[in-house]
Amino acid sequence: MSGNFSDWSPYTNYVQAGLVDGTYANAGYTMLAAGPPRLANIGGNAALASAVAGNGQAANQIVFPLGIIQNFNLSHTRQFSRIFEIGSERSYFIAGRTVGQIGLGRVYYWGGSLLRVLYAYYQDLIPPTVVTPMFQNAGAAAMSNPHDVVIPPGYENIFLNLASDLFAQPVGLLMYIRDINLDTLGAVYFEACYLPNHSWATDAQGVLIQESTAIQFERAVPVAVAALTLIAPVNGNAVNAGGSNVSFGPGAGGAAPGGSGTFAGIAGS
Repeated sequence: MSGNFSDWSPYTNYVQAGLVDGTYANAGYTMLAAGPPRLANIGGNAALASAVAGNGQAANQIVFPLGIIQNFNLSHTRQFSRIFEIGSERSYFIAGRTVGQIGLGRVYYWGGSLLRVLYAYYQDLIPPTVVTPMFQNAGAAAMSNPHDVVIPPGYENIFLNLASDLFAQPVGLLMYIRDINLDTLGAVYFEACYLPNHSWATDAQGVLIQESTAIQFERAVPVAVAALTLIAPVNGNAVNAGGSNVSFGPGAGGAAPGGSGTFAGIAGS
């Protein structure tokens, strides 16, 4: 289908244009990476977009990829106040605040635990509680609040103490989406992420250690990365899966069987 309503034909055409066989996105081509709480800490939106462009080497100093993630879910909730009036059955709406949250589930395989890798950028070199960053990064040197951690979150690889004042400090989270051809589809950076809960679970009959956490973020910032142009008929790049459309429907030509090698509008029949 070319994306036009008039091309709708359930027996012969796909509904949406631009969906091509073998070109798709899935979890295997989506990366999550932890970083500083604000894009302003590393030069802003344009700085991150530039860093992930090309071979992405510059992004190595900004974000830390999160491995062994098993599930990720993102949700937004926006409240609306509905206003009625005496003398009418009609109503008005006033938009309220938008609240976003993320859920992360991960298998603990080895190395840094989930809380540890989410705070990979954080640096506190003042004893007695020392938090060493997991990678050399620009965010550690540009913290808006270089807080001296008092209550230990854990040591080395394992952070499990959510009561630590480390977790009163926010982090950031990048989601970067590509397709199977490794073409970029888009990216978003979640700023000022806080962790209201964390769980660590295993059992006697199992062999896996499961971790999960909920994340509340202050805002989601779309990153203006170099990405595929909008897949839409207006851009001329909405290619059809399965070839060209076959026009057949109520009132369309060829509604009667036979004629010119077609039957019921299906070419070659």
